[in-house]
Amino acid sequence: MVRFANWYDYIDTSAGGGHPTLAEFTHQTGVQVDYTELFADADQPIGLIAAPLAVGREPGYDLIVTADWVLAEFLEHGWAAELSPQVLSQAWRLLPRFRSWPIPGLPHYALPWQGGFTGIGYNPTLTRRPVTSMTELLTAPDLHGRVSLVSDMRDVMGLLLLDQGSDPASFTDHEFDTALATLRHAITAGQVRLVSNDYIVALAKGTIAAGVAWSGDILRARQLNPALGFAWPKGGGMLWTDNMMIPALTPARTNAERLMNFYYQPHVAAQLAVYNRFICPVLGAQAAMRQFDPGLAAERYIFPSPELLDSGHNFKILNRVLATRYTTAFQGAVGL
Repeated sequence: MVRFANWYDYIDTSAGGGHPTLAEFTHQTGVQVDYTELFADADQPIGLIAAPLAVGREPGYDLIVTADWVLAEFLEHGWAAELSPQVLSQAWRLLPRFRSWPIPGLPHYALPWQGGFTGIGYNPTLTRRPVTSMTELLTAPDLHGRVSLVSDMRDVMGLLLLDQGSDPASFTDHEFDTALATLRHAITAGQVRLVSNDYIVALAKGTIAAGVAWSGDILRARQLNPALGFAWPKGGGMLWTDNMMIPALTPARTNAERLMNFYYQPHVAAQLAVYNRFICPVLGAQAAMRQFDPGLAAERYIFPSPELLDSGHNFKILNRVLATRYTTAFQGAVGL
């Protein structure tokens, strides 16, 4: 048995509610998977998984998917099990760009489940043009009251820092506060209508004209509205990973490693990418994708070039004091 906790709607799902790749894993190995859509917010693993680990208790899950910055916190406190190279025989397939973020030698402790770009999504029926900068998004009169933001501080503030010429990986308090003032002004002026991670239906239907968006969301939403666009902002876009990690103290470490390894087989990674449509971090999956969906095999935001990956920016890893300060300030500005 493997107890696997993931984000909501983040795995291939059939019309009947099953998960074909998990069923294939069980068929191949005989190992059952107890799959739970546990997380709706990036902070939740800290409370649900880290809290019991901090007092020496087994957390109730053998494998979790968590954001890169949360993974860094787990690693800092020794809450992640070190992986076994002899079991993780497919780990070499991890894209080079992701092998040292958020820590050097990442594959010793975790493997990315999916990666993603944060940029600007837009409905061209309403905007009649691509929206290509945060300045435009937060000030253009024709977008007034029809803008959305995701609720993740790092994604929104990362794009704002880039827009003003600051580096999200090495900004100062003053640079953050300057970017926050820009955001606060847009909120006060009524430019922003929605602050939520559930923005896709509003964008597809036209309630929202444009907003901060995740690449995979836009690609999936094109099934609702094929015209939706995703723009890489002029100032630069954000790059992130959600990572498979085995919590320390798990009683089923080997089976969890076998499941991780299973998802790094190219044909399995391609099956997952058909559904999720985020960055596939597995070398060889693009060739395998041609068997499932040749059109998606050519999609640059699922199988990006090294140059596109290198143009993505990571948000710097924060200590708990700074993370609390910045997150509290952001949430206060947007009314969360």
